[in-house]
Amino acid sequence: MIRPQTLTVKSFAHYPPQAQAFIADHLAVLQQIPVPLLSILLAQIIHYDSRFPAEQQTLARQLHSLKEMLAAEFAALMAPFAALELPDDLARMDWVQNPRRFNERLSASLWSTHQIDAYREAGHKYEERLADALNGEAPAIPRLAIVIVGNGASQTSRTLFRDLRPHGALFTAVQPAGTFDALVACVNKRAQTHPERYAHWYIDGGTPRSDCGEAQGITVMSYRELAAFAFKELNLMNRFAGNPQMQTPAGPEEVTSYMASLGPADLGFSERQGDPVLHEFETSIFTEGAGTQVFSTTFVQWSAREALRRAQPVTLLARFCPRQMMAPMSVLLKRNPFTQAMDPQGSLIDADMGAWYTWINQARLAGADQARFLVWFEEHELALAISPSLPRGTVSASAVTMQQVLQWMD
Repeated sequence: MIRPQTLTVKSFAHYPPQAQAFIADHLAVLQQIPVPLLSILLAQIIHYDSRFPAEQQTLARQLHSLKEMLAAEFAALMAPFAALELPDDLARMDWVQNPRRFNERLSASLWSTHQIDAYREAGHKYEERLADALNGEAPAIPRLAIVIVGNGASQTSRTLFRDLRPHGALFTAVQPAGTFDALVACVNKRAQTHPERYAHWYIDGGTPRSDCGEAQGITVMSYRELAAFAFKELNLMNRFAGNPQMQTPAGPEEVTSYMASLGPADLGFSERQGDPVLHEFETSIFTEGAGTQVFSTTFVQWSAREALRRAQPVTLLARFCPRQMMAPMSVLLKRNPFTQAMDPQGSLIDADMGAWYTWINQARLAGADQARFLVWFEEHELALAISPSLPRGTVSASAVTMQQVLQWMD
């Protein structure tokens, strides 16, 4: 088995250039980390060149914290990972060259040998000790997440924003006309006032607006524009799962592993001009997300989640649009979602839950106590705003414009 203490810079010769430089700067501490934890870190470092700045900074802070730790404290933190027993076949794997595959096998081994609880406990203590390094500092301006739900949906008897209401102010008479324009103007202004790459995002479940995009310094993703790449992934998956040359049909683990191994070139992103870092992220949305390929609502929810977790933007605009009608999974994985009947009312239910999840994911980031959150029922009068400047659990039936709500949130 390769031992961490024997690693040299040459051990990572196949890693991308920036990843190699990062390892060279932190090799001394990496050599002291037990394999079950080191393989997790290497699975992130091997993709260092295609990670967002926030992810790169988190890795650097993490290893710096380990380096600065007292020897006794470091040893105590690493001991539970070092105590895990690995079977011979796993120990012989080259976890340096292919840490992702090793981690898949490691997880299965820990479950089968009843060591998963010890591993999770070790991970919990690790995250608890390095919380400051993992969470980072609060942004220069308060984060703002805006979620638009219910495109194409009529009035509903459903109580929207039920879980969010205790945390913010509900407005029941927001003037619909000009509201979308006001939200876009707000996002554009923040991007222009605080220009920073990947700091401002716009994710749309349909066709995105042209006045909120790269020209304004905003990272844009949309389901309609990326659908062709999702179709290609589904075709590859169906071909892999139904390969007649396989002695036994591919099971869920094999299919999941295959999907995770697909890169931007496999999905056709190499033929599309643009940002390679963003293409890597878009690829992961389809290869790691469940249902992101077939439901626009799932695409928006998962993309917003991953953007907040990985890029940690200060501004996020996520707009849910109608998804295709439900059908058996065997049908969904083969049909074109744009040629199907749409389900606006069902999509509204999806989006309502998606807004709740987006707020939760935003609340996990540094500076959450100063963060702002807004959700609006598109083309209707209902909106909810969460901000330190607004009273919680209140309802206002007074006629207002979205510009006024945004001003009160500041």
